[in-house]
Amino acid sequence: MDNITLVCHESFDGIMTAVYDGWVYMNRGYNVSIHPGENYAPTFFSQFVPVETDLEKAVKVAKSIRVKISLEAYTMVFRACMHYEEDRGDAVFGFLKVGYNVGAKVTKMLGNEYVMRVMELSRKAVNEAHLYKGFIRFDELRGGVLFGKIEPKCDVIPLLTEHFKNRFPGEDWIIYDTKRKKSAVHRHDSEVILVEGRDIEVVTEGLQKDDEYRDLWKVFFDTIGIDERYNPKCQQTNLPQWYRKYMIEMK
Repeated sequence: MDNITLVCHESFDGIMTAVYDGWVYMNRGYNVSIHPGENYAPTFFSQFVPVETDLEKAVKVAKSIRVKISLEAYTMVFRACMHYEEDRGDAVFGFLKVGYNVGAKVTKMLGNEYVMRVMELSRKAVNEAHLYKGFIRFDELRGGVLFGKIEPKCDVIPLLTEHFKNRFPGEDWIIYDTKRKKSAVHRHDSEVILVEGRDIEVVTEGLQKDDEYRDLWKVFFDTIGIDERYNPKCQQTNLPQWYRKYMIEMK
């Protein structure tokens, strides 16, 4: 059996497109692997095929997961695709091969390596998103727009939008992932729009507003600290370094 590796965009739509094309190749007798992202090393043992993201194909796959397997399975797959591990494409593809065969009970089949891997990736992505709900710090730009920058390991922006939409429904805010150049943009009392491939920092440059509350927050943070109980190892465990980069009180 010939091996083929589909190289797709690392987004959810990109991976779903690769799943669609992968099914076609699989039915032709190929052994299919899916690699999200451009960082890969070609080998003599597999044919590498680039896959252009096709929204129509992605929607068909996403809909079929919800209808033919379950909403829970779709949620697990979506969250797993938000992780950064290179094997997430293969894990999702293997999970779906089992899911289309057995239906909704696939999410309970933890003895299966693909099911377990998808659950693990899903859980880790959700955990990081959950922590960012408390660790995001917003600056107020001129015009009253709240602007928060993050640099997460996982693609947590799609997992954060509903939380902040419900928390700040009447505010204009932007959450920007500096690593992926992806933004969640919310206008008061409207839906959240995801913007990809644009450096929002350039757009907002020079719009920062002098905010006395930023300095007050730093003073408060320093004041409540107890020198005798300073424990950097414990602090590192509860608040790893990659969360701190854009936290005002850690600068």
